[in-house]
Amino acid sequence: MAMNKNIYLVLALIVIILTALGVYALSSYKTTITIKNLGGTAIDGKYELIVKIYVNYGPFGGTQPLSSADVWLYLNGKFYNQTLTNNQGEAIFYIPAGNYTILFTVFHITKTVTVDSNTEVILSYAYLKT
Repeated sequence: MAMNKNIYLVLALIVIILTALGVYALSSYKTTITIKNLGGTAIDGKYELIVKIYVNYGPFGGTQPLSSADVWLYLNGKFYNQTLTNNQGEAIFYIPAGNYTILFTVFHITKTVTVDSNTEVILSYAYLKT
């Protein structure tokens, strides 16, 4: 009987350790939006806005670019332009300086960005809800 209790104790400890590792691994798994100022000057009064969309499938699924995702661009609250992402998950706009709102239509997420140089916006979408 004492041997069975030891086995159950060891199994309980293993479950606790695996649970703690899972919580630790998933704590950094969340949707993020990163804005990078790439610098550079305007060409014909327009800057390059690169919008990248990646889908994060978790610690064991990896990250993949999302192609053919519709991205809408608003300037001062009014619709300005739209395009689809390419195979690398990139949508590229050539726009004058201003305050823009990006709508990632497939995820219903918006992000406001001020463009005063070439800019890159990266959405890393956590696919599995935690």
